[in-house]
Amino acid sequence: SDVRPGDTLFFTYSGHGGSQQAGFMSDERDGANETLCPLDYSRAGEIIDDEINAILVAPLPPGARLLAIVDACHSGTVLDLPFITR
Repeated sequence: SDVRPGDTLFFTYSGHGGSQQAGFMSDERDGANETLCPLDYSRAGEIIDDEINAILVAPLPPGARLLAIVDACHSGTVLDLPFITR
């Protein structure tokens, strides 16, 4: 809520990542959600890419930047961004 245009935020995660079969109405091109596995994932569950995008990316105002470094398996699309690299 305090983020303004011109601000740069930094997010880092180093840990376990995973992949879950996406639901029937999924927008995932590969049919899977990429996940992060927090310390309490066995109790609270993995965090899927849709949730990560909704929390970290979608609320950013135009002109704000997010630098994210994710060191985890299956983390290539963990922010669920609309970009395709080739």
